[in-house]
Amino acid sequence: MAAPFRLYGAELSPYSIKVRSYLRYKGLDFEWLSRSAARQEEFARYAKLPLIPVLVDADENALQDSTPIIEKLEREHPEPSITPDEPALAFAAALLEDFADEWLNKAMFHYRWTYPEDQESAARRIAEMVFEGGEKPEGMEDNIRTRMVGRLYHVGSSPETAALIEGSFTRSLGHIEAMLKDRKYLLGGRPSIADFGIAGQLAQLLSDPTPGAVIRAQAPNVVRWLERMENPKAEGPFASFEDVREGLAELLRAEVAGAYLSWMAANAAAVADDANGVAVEIAGTQFTQKPQRYAAKAFSELQRKRAAVEDEALAALLEETGCDAYLTGARADDDEGDDSDDEDESDESDARD
Repeated sequence: MAAPFRLYGAELSPYSIKVRSYLRYKGLDFEWLSRSAARQEEFARYAKLPLIPVLVDADENALQDSTPIIEKLEREHPEPSITPDEPALAFAAALLEDFADEWLNKAMFHYRWTYPEDQESAARRIAEMVFEGGEKPEGMEDNIRTRMVGRLYHVGSSPETAALIEGSFTRSLGHIEAMLKDRKYLLGGRPSIADFGIAGQLAQLLSDPTPGAVIRAQAPNVVRWLERMENPKAEGPFASFEDVREGLAELLRAEVAGAYLSWMAANAAAVADDANGVAVEIAGTQFTQKPQRYAAKAFSELQRKRAAVEDEALAALLEETGCDAYLTGARADDDEGDDSDDEDESDESDARD
């Protein structure tokens, strides 16, 4: 009997790994299908954009984009829950997930396609996936490498921003390592949406030579947690908001407000103005890249979620850390469903797979 779900993804895709980990946590039966050349026609029947993951259910309904996939499945399969009962903690989880998707992804893509050893490793693994271990066309790995290196600007990676991206990654890693010191998962005894989002990115970084060496040397708790996130389980309740507040505050202040939300706000403004580029000063460095419509939509959705939570403890934390300066402002235009965005999102797809 066929599995009720088919998940088209890739081992080198943080968003695919994120959804696969979630399906395993829920105990949902699914078939994992690598996006290989042999499955391209099959994949294209379901994918509106050339983005993975794509989840297809038993009725041939296709879902695309990791966060909407997880949110829809969570409504249909609420147990074991990934959403803390405390609204403040639930929002913090959503904020950290988006931080992973939109900011930690920059570090993942930067390391993978900046350093020669990492380029070689990733290009080889992608070629092996595409041809499923069979004979590869001559020059395939070099072509992959050239194409992806040429797209570093999509995440703002350049010689000028390298130190900023790598410094933010290293600091974020330290804060995440501290949060996992006495807990199985980031917010307690079971994973939240934050765990799935952050683990998806860090698992890729761990698999690449240069950032992988950093993680193994500096973050043993993270390494053990990533192993746990391969097949996560509910091992206890979520912690209370107060119990995790201190660790959250450190990460929110240093990297979420100081880097990620600063960039997200500038990007949303650039998209709204139909500008050709985004430029924002982060930690004394001018960070520039092409505007991303997808990230602008994500920022608008995050602001919507923030506006829906009236909680004094959350408000105090977000004000103290500088997050609410961005989250409670005017929302970016949400033009989801406008097909004019398709070309832009497709153009960003290499960075978002």
